Amino acid sequence: MLPRRWMEAYVHFLLRYRWPVIALSVVITLFLGHHLTQTQIQMNFLDFYPPGHPYTQLAKKHARMFGSANVLVVAVEVKDGDIFNVETLNKINRLTIALIETPGVNPWQVLSIAHPKIRNVIITTTGVKILPLFYPGPPKEPQDAARIKKAVYTNDGILDFYVSRDNKAALITAGFWESGLDFARMRDRLFALQAQETDANHVIHMTGFPMLFCWIFSYKQWIFYITALTVLSIIALLWFYFRTVQGVLIPLFSGTLSTVWALGFAGYLGFTIDLLMIVVFLLITARALSHSVQSMERYHEEYFRLGDKRAAILQSYLGLFSPALVSIAADGLAILSLAVAHIPLVQKLAVVSSFWIFTISISVVTLHPIILSFLNPPRRDPKAGRRLSDKIYTTINRGLVKISRGNARYVTAVGFVLALVVGIYYSEQLKIGDVSIGKALFYSSHPYNVAYDEVIKKGFVGISQLTIIAEGREPGVFRQLEALNALERFQRYMERQNPMAGGSASGVDVIRQLYLMFEEGIPKWSILPSDSHDVGNMFSYFLMSAGAPALERFVDKDLQNATITIFFRDYTHDTIMDALRRAKEYIAANPADKIDFRLAGGLFGILAAVNEEVEWSYRVNLYLVLATVFILSFLTYWSLAGALIVMIPSIVAQPLTEAIMYWTNIDMNINSLPIAAIGIGIGIDYGYYVLSRITEEYAHFPDVDQAIEEALMTTGRAILFTGTTLTASVIFWLFFPMKFQAEMALLLALILFLHVVGALVFIPSMVSLFRPRFAITEVTAVSPVPLAESKASVS
Repeated sequence: MLPRRWMEAYVHFLLRYRWPVIALSVVITLFLGHHLTQTQIQMNFLDFYPPGHPYTQLAKKHARMFGSANVLVVAVEVKDGDIFNVETLNKINRLTIALIETPGVNPWQVLSIAHPKIRNVIITTTGVKILPLFYPGPPKEPQDAARIKKAVYTNDGILDFYVSRDNKAALITAGFWESGLDFARMRDRLFALQAQETDANHVIHMTGFPMLFCWIFSYKQWIFYITALTVLSIIALLWFYFRTVQGVLIPLFSGTLSTVWALGFAGYLGFTIDLLMIVVFLLITARALSHSVQSMERYHEEYFRLGDKRAAILQSYLGLFSPALVSIAADGLAILSLAVAHIPLVQKLAVVSSFWIFTISISVVTLHPIILSFLNPPRRDPKAGRRLSDKIYTTINRGLVKISRGNARYVTAVGFVLALVVGIYYSEQLKIGDVSIGKALFYSSHPYNVAYDEVIKKGFVGISQLTIIAEGREPGVFRQLEALNALERFQRYMERQNPMAGGSASGVDVIRQLYLMFEEGIPKWSILPSDSHDVGNMFSYFLMSAGAPALERFVDKDLQNATITIFFRDYTHDTIMDALRRAKEYIAANPADKIDFRLAGGLFGILAAVNEEVEWSYRVNLYLVLATVFILSFLTYWSLAGALIVMIPSIVAQPLTEAIMYWTNIDMNINSLPIAAIGIGIGIDYGYYVLSRITEEYAHFPDVDQAIEEALMTTGRAILFTGTTLTASVIFWLFFPMKFQAEMALLLALILFLHVVGALVFIPSMVSLFRPRFAITEVTAVSPVPLAESKASVS
C-alpha cells in the first residue's frame, strides 16, 4: 500500500490549498464544459470497420468493385394477387426513384426491377436489343404489366434476386455512403416513405444496416427519459441510506463532475457518442457512485467516532486513499485495454471511458475532503440503527459475518470452485456473432426483425453477399480463357457447396449470356470464346450497353481484376464462417496461374472482419486485464496471496458472465464486447475496499475474525448498498424498447452482483481460513491523528 506519510502529505496539501485546487477544478470544468456542447450523439458506419483487417484493406483497395456494404433492403409485398399489376409496379418505381433521391444514398448502388440497370434482352430479326425492364416507362395498362412479368422470367438474375418466386414480393436495394450520414433526416425520410406507400393491399418491409441505424437513432429520446428515471431512483436510494442532504448531493456532484469532464473530453477529441454504448457509461456512473458512497460512509463513521470534523476527514481519507486509487487504476486500465481492438468505435469508447474513470480520482478522492471541510458535520440521527433500512443491512451483514467463520468457509471455497468450473464449461459454448445483428439488438417482434424474417421467408438471395477478388498479376489477364475458367470453377464450387447460397455472379456469366444472345438464344452457344479478342469485345459491348458502373461490378477497366459474388439467404455467424472456410480450402487446394484469389468483400467480408477482431481482441483484452489487475494487487499488498485473494472473485465472475450470456442467448458482438471484456477490472474495487479494511481493522482488533466482522459491518455495508442501488436503478432499463439495452443492463447488474458476492463472501472467508501473513501484519492505519494537528492542517 502507499506509505502513510505520502497519504498524509496529500490530504494536508488538499486541505491547506483548497482554494487553489477548487480554482483549478473550476477552470478545467469550464474548459471541458465548453467542449461538452460540441459532443454529439451520432453513429458512424465506418467506426464499426477494423481498418487494419485484411478484408477491410481489400474493400478499400477495390472500393469501386465492391460498392458499399451499408445496404438498405426494401421489400414491397402484396396481400392479394401478385406484384404484376399496374398499381404495384408503379409503387416499386416510385420507391426506387425516391430512394435514389434520398440523402446519403449512392445512386449507382440502387437496384430494383424498375431501375434501368436491370435489363431485358430482346432478340429480333434486326438484331439484339438490351433495354431496361420497364422500357419504355412504368406500366400504364395490364398488358404492360404482363410484358414485364414475361421479362422477369426470361432473363437471368431477376427471379429470386428482385422478385420472389411466389410473385408476391419485389426487392429494392439501396447502398448508402458509409460516413457523413444524417441519421435523423434519413430516419424521417425512410419512415415517411414506408408510411406513404403502405396501404390496404401493400406492406412495405425495410431492413438492412441503414434501417437498423435509423431504428436505433429513433430511441434517442428514450435514453434521456430512462437516464432521468435512473438518476431519480439513485437520489431516492441515497436518501434512504444516508438520510442527510450531504449524503445525497456530494455523490451526485461527483458523478456529475466526472460526466461533464468525460463528455467534454470526448467533444475536445472530436469523438461522437454511440447510442449503443450508453450502457457502458451507466457502468462507469456505478463506479463513481460506489467510490462516493464508500467515502461518505467512512467519513460519517469517523466523525461519529472522533467527534471532530477535521480529524474525521483526515482519518477517513487516510483509510480510503490506497484502495480508492488502486481501484480507479484497475477500473480505468481495464477499460483502456479495450483499445487493443482495432475497431474505431471500441477504441474511442476505451479512451473516453478510461478518462471518465480516472476523473473519479479528482471528483471523489481529491475534492471530497475539500467539500467536506466547508460543510457542517453530519448530525447523529436519533433513529439510527432502528430504521427498516438499517435493520435490513445489519441483518444481511450479520449473516455475512457468520458465513466467514466455521465450516461455512469451506462451503464458500467449494462453491467458488464449482462456479468457476461451470462458468468455464459454458463460456466455451459462447460464439462470436452467433445471431443476426437485428436479433441481437431488437426483440423478435420488432418491425426490423419482422421485415428481415419476411425477406428470408420469401427466399430472396441478394440480401447478403460474399465477394471474392481475383487479382491478376498482369493487365488483360481476364481476356484469357484459362483465367475465365479458373474464375468459373471457383464460382460454381462456392455456389454448389454452400447450402445457404442462392446464386452467384461473375464476368463469366456476362460473357456466356452475351454470346448466347448473339446466337439467338440457342443454349449450346452459352460458351466462353477461346479468342482473347472476342472476350474483350464482349466486355466492350457490355460496357457500351450497361455503362462503366455495371461493368466494374465484374471486372476493372484493365481486365486485370475480377469479382466472384456469391449471394446468400442470410448473414448469420455460421453462414459467414462456413462460406469463408470453404473458400479458404478451395484457394489452398487450387492454385491458379496468373491469378491470386483474395478474401473477402461485401457484407460477409465486413461482418467477418468485425467478428474476427472482436474474438481476437476479447481474449487479448482478458489477458491484459488479468496482468494489470495482478500487478496492481501485488503492489498494493506486496503479497502473492493478497493478489490472488482479491482477484479470484473477478476471475470466477468472468467465465460466469460468459456463461450467463450463453444461458440468456445474449450475443457476443462488437456492442456487447465492452461489457463482457471489462468484467474482471470493473468490479474489483469492492474486493480492494474489503481486504484493505480487514488489514486496517486488524491493527485495532488483533483477532482476524473480529477484524473481518468490523470490516463487513462498515465497509461491507456500503458495498451492499452500492450493489442494491445499482440493481434497483437498472430496473428501468429492463423496459427499454431495445432488447440490447435491456440485456446489457441485466448483464451489468449480474456482473456487479457477482463481484459483490465475491467481495463480501469469498474474501472474508479466505482471509479467515488461511490467515495470510500480509493481512495480519499489514497496518494501514494507526491511532487517530491528534485533533490539534488535524485542525492546524486546515487552519
